[in-house]
Amino acid sequence: MQNLFKSFFYLFTLIVICSACEKAVDTNPVVVKPTPFNININPQTTYQTITGFGAANRMWGTQSLKPTEATKAFGIDENQLGLSIFRVRLSSNKNEWPIIVEAVKEAKRYGAKVLACPWSPPAALKSNKSDIGGRLLPENYKAFKDYINEFIVFMTQNGAPVDVVSIQNEPDWKASYESCDWTADDMINFLKAPGEIVGAKLAAPESLNFNQNMTNALLSNEEASQKFDIVAGHIYGGGLAKFPLAEQKKKEIWMTEFLLNLDTGNTGAAKWNTYSETAKWAESMKMLVSVHDAMTNNWNAYIWWYLQRYYSFIGDGEEGTINGEVLKRGYGFSHYSKFVRPGFVRIGTDFSTNTYLKITAYKKGTQTVVVILNPESNSVKNVQLNGLAATTAIAYTTTEKENLTKQNLTVTSSIVELNVAPSSITTVVINN
Repeated sequence: MQNLFKSFFYLFTLIVICSACEKAVDTNPVVVKPTPFNININPQTTYQTITGFGAANRMWGTQSLKPTEATKAFGIDENQLGLSIFRVRLSSNKNEWPIIVEAVKEAKRYGAKVLACPWSPPAALKSNKSDIGGRLLPENYKAFKDYINEFIVFMTQNGAPVDVVSIQNEPDWKASYESCDWTADDMINFLKAPGEIVGAKLAAPESLNFNQNMTNALLSNEEASQKFDIVAGHIYGGGLAKFPLAEQKKKEIWMTEFLLNLDTGNTGAAKWNTYSETAKWAESMKMLVSVHDAMTNNWNAYIWWYLQRYYSFIGDGEEGTINGEVLKRGYGFSHYSKFVRPGFVRIGTDFSTNTYLKITAYKKGTQTVVVILNPESNSVKNVQLNGLAATTAIAYTTTEKENLTKQNLTVTSSIVELNVAPSSITTVVINN
């Protein structure tokens, strides 16, 4: 009996001790941080200077960007997108030139650069006398240059100056709508022909998928190369690559049109409003990856297609959108356009760990901006940004559920720490 009593006593004591230990663990948890994911920012390694990020006006009809939408598009305050380039159509009909004046004026109020692109020269100057297809006749090369110059003067006199003009939108795409066919030799001969385009910079060739052969042909002809300032192109079906010859020739590289809309423009396709927000955000992430790729290829500018459309940055009232409302895709794009301002220089980023994160960094003065894309469904914990004399840092994050959620980050010994959410874009603004 005595032994049984002792056993019971020892068992009770053990339970009490274990209970106390358990309470101690509960009240004093041990926090174990995951191994840091180090990203080294190298301001001494510099790449291209950023000209800007933008989108296009409606190209046909009489509907142009209104002042309220322009404020949301080009302003940099809360719920504004900070776009810095505005693309418009240089119409083949002079009677349509006034349609875009007010929209251009509004964009210029916010300091945006304006790119004007023709879809066709005037029909009278072409081989088929039509706005659709055909070629610009060589004997009319100077007449088309004069026409472009007249447009530049008209816009300037109406308080809506343009900064850049293109020769032709998608010269290598045989379209069933307003268009004109050009070969590389046609464009070289046009550039070398009598007459000069004055009052704005000139962009070329604006091919459908940034055709290297077409672009390099223009650049390789010394006389023609001296006649234009900006290498421009679109990325439909390809074209995202470095352009070493353009860099060698000191040309800026602009991506001037791209569009993703879940194929809703195709005949018989499902409507945009039938897709889930998850599907729409997944496509927006693809768009943002293309911006990242353009930046890592040393391109200076990225211009999306229509600025105001149900699948775009600002709603147009169709497919369940509210007219004039900033859309999810706009918030996503603003991670570049609002924070990586014209004049910022892309700088080096190094990280030894294999990762699916896509990271670029930019610097101007005492401010550094780091854009982090996480296209995967997993979060990345304890990301550390090194290499800067950081004093303060703010992160802005957009996901399927959030729009530019703001967070003050911890800065310890100049190291900036943050966690990166799954399927997200995060912009970190760091001040030295």
